[in-house]
Amino acid sequence: MFGLNYSNNSQTAKKYLRAGPRTVLYFEPTEVKACIVTCGGLCPGLNVVVREVFNCLYFNYGIREVYGIKYGYKGFYTYDWEKLTPEFVESIHHEGGTVLGSSRGGFDLEKIISAVKTHGINQVFSDFMKNY
Repeated sequence: MFGLNYSNNSQTAKKYLRAGPRTVLYFEPTEVKACIVTCGGLCPGLNVVVREVFNCLYFNYGIREVYGIKYGYKGFYTYDWEKLTPEFVESIHHEGGTVLGSSRGGFDLEKIISAVKTHGINQVFSDFMKNY
């Protein structure tokens, strides 16, 4: 941790945590099964987000099971999941849109939870979350 101290009082100093992998983790990386879903409509840079989340999980934490959920929330229970690999994400940042597809509909909480449990997923990364 490093801080910027603009006063002589250390209790009011602003402190910032360095970004990057943590030394103490909540999950054991060998037990993590993660998925990435893009939903809520297209926006620039979604492929970059998918690529970088995957790369961080795979290369920084050693997580080997990361899945891409196709076409938004309904992809949890309607479409086959894409197992992401370094080769799959290698150059997706050069493509427009999202390689996973996106959809604004299909949010069925019971079906999503059922699919997540069935696949043994314990981490979900999404670009859009509804407040339920």
